[in-house]
Amino acid sequence: MLRPVGISSSGIFASLKLLDTTAHNVANSNTDGFKRHSVSFKEAPLGGVQASVSIDPSPGARYLDMGIAEASNVELAYEMVSLMTAKHMLSINAAALKTGFEMEKSIIDIIA
Repeated sequence: MLRPVGISSSGIFASLKLLDTTAHNVANSNTDGFKRHSVSFKEAPLGGVQASVSIDPSPGARYLDMGIAEASNVELAYEMVSLMTAKHMLSINAAALKTGFEMEKSIIDIIA
């Protein structure tokens, strides 16, 4: 596999992890005590990106409901920005993947 194809593929998988995590946060935004999951990215050793998920321990808002309860710490505005980021990451890496395949085809055409 050409290096650009592998790098673009890792970016696609990272953006899908961000999309999945954001969807999980939005789905649980009304669940009392739910802690937001966040995705962080770091450079992979041979190029590309690695995504890892962690839990944000910050407390949610407290309210009275048969005692004191804690709401989730998910902020929907932040999650919407996260969705837009995932969308752009996915489209950019898909374009780079397409270019990598086109480069591979051109090299094969030149050699053959």
